[in-house]
Amino acid sequence: MPSLTSQRLPDEPIFKKLIENGKSNPNVIFQDASCGVDATYPQLLYDIVSLRQRLYEWLPPSLFDDDGRIKEENPYILIVAPANYEFVVASLAVLAIGAALVPLAPAILPEEALYFSQRCKSKLMLVSSPCLPLASEIEKYAQANGDKLNIQPIASGLRCWDGEAASLGCSLLSSGDFCIDERMTVAASRPSLILFTSGTTGPPKGVVHTRSFFYFGYGTSNADVFLTHRPVHWIGGLRSTINLVANGTRQEVVTSSAPAIWERIRQGGVTMLCCVIPMWWSLMRHYHDVISPLPENERDAYLQGMRALRVARIGGAMPLPSLLQFWREEIGIPLELTYGCTETGGPGFMTDSQSDRSVERCLGQAEDGVVARFSEGDFGEIFLKTRFLFSHYLDDIEATKAAFTSDGFFKTGDYVSRLGKEYVFEGRTSTDFVRFHGFKIPVLEVETQLAQLPSVAEACVVSIPDKDASTRVGAIVRLKEGFEHENLVSIRNALADKLLYYKLPTALRVLGNGEQIPSIWSGKVARRKVSELFFPVSESGSLPAEIQSWDIKDKELNGGPKKAWDWAGLQGC
Repeated sequence: MPSLTSQRLPDEPIFKKLIENGKSNPNVIFQDASCGVDATYPQLLYDIVSLRQRLYEWLPPSLFDDDGRIKEENPYILIVAPANYEFVVASLAVLAIGAALVPLAPAILPEEALYFSQRCKSKLMLVSSPCLPLASEIEKYAQANGDKLNIQPIASGLRCWDGEAASLGCSLLSSGDFCIDERMTVAASRPSLILFTSGTTGPPKGVVHTRSFFYFGYGTSNADVFLTHRPVHWIGGLRSTINLVANGTRQEVVTSSAPAIWERIRQGGVTMLCCVIPMWWSLMRHYHDVISPLPENERDAYLQGMRALRVARIGGAMPLPSLLQFWREEIGIPLELTYGCTETGGPGFMTDSQSDRSVERCLGQAEDGVVARFSEGDFGEIFLKTRFLFSHYLDDIEATKAAFTSDGFFKTGDYVSRLGKEYVFEGRTSTDFVRFHGFKIPVLEVETQLAQLPSVAEACVVSIPDKDASTRVGAIVRLKEGFEHENLVSIRNALADKLLYYKLPTALRVLGNGEQIPSIWSGKVARRKVSELFFPVSESGSLPAEIQSWDIKDKELNGGPKKAWDWAGLQGC
């Protein structure tokens, strides 16, 4: 077992990078006002080995081999934390004993936390300072249900960094006391991470990644400044938070709110901003409501800060064209779209400055290290192989087998087409198409046109069960002020010259004040939940009275123009 004073770290790429960067980069690498920390590499490395030693004390010695590696039978350690310095140290300390981290939401329910602990057979839960009240609730719930959790505060394993301690850390690093232990190797195939994901339906699945997940960088430099605000129990937030530390990129933790992000942007110096779709909408609304009315000189400070971004990235789901258009044309920054999921471990496709902005739902080209192929020709379900691809679902052999093709490609469940060298998103194989009679209707096409109507502030399209047509197109809208008179008939007429007849909505639900469209952490709409919440179908097949319905047997447009292909040449089907 390593001694209390050991500054030796595992022989793995991420720890080699930390030590190498620390010797060449004396600057603050992680600024976190919530933890009162402006951490340099010496501070970070010292905290990693300090917390690692506490892990050896908190866990039974029988779990480790002679070189201090945790045995593979029980490698999982839970971490309950927001995106902060304590999470970074905890994650790297867990990796430094050969264990695998399992990030949990900082607002998780005690019942859920106990479930994940039991599911992973975890022997330890690390908790960040803001989550300590929650930890007490989790502990009480576990005891009430006959279980005892080993819950420890991350902060108790960290050094109090006054000036003297910081100087000591720098001295240790420069003298070579932080070094790689060549005996402490960890097989690349061993687990390093579990991220639980429910997608849009079903019980949470434990997506297991191997040690190689943390082997590769993030395409940034020590000249960049990245705003960290996304949740770390989600793939996008976790990957950037940990990999940027290894890459030498300065991170600043900000509150995940539009006012806080805009204010930090106004101050200047930020080069990278990555947000999920709801945050980009919030930033847009804050600009319209608060920043746009300001005097020109004050407004320009915000715009200059935003336009100085080297990277402005959007991910988590497919954004509406109107959102991309606002940022591109009104603010002057083209948002780069990333496509990936928890299983792929990072972006599979990404747009860049060469992408055709006129192509709606453009995913760009495949990232380095990504191999993509279609289920058929140049269209169909997209299959991916990546350097970061997950190894399996926790304790679910059948689901793992079903997720891969016979030659090891991950089945994304997304329909994609190819346009030249770029890929175009067409929808989910399961929830992003409505099967209306014999027709297959892409909900994103309908949703895009609906959202562009002058009367509509927010729109969502879902598939609704129907006794006659199998399913029908349901639309949920939030109407703009002054358009309260709009109804299903007027909306269908407004869409008539934009969509083929069979694609028009046949059911409409208008959102009231305070009603929200359900989504998951990534910003992706939970379409099945939307359908169940706003379009509950009775046993007789009828919809609630507040739903405006169209007689789907009526194949005339109620006064609107008729077009060729309104029924795809299959009239009478």
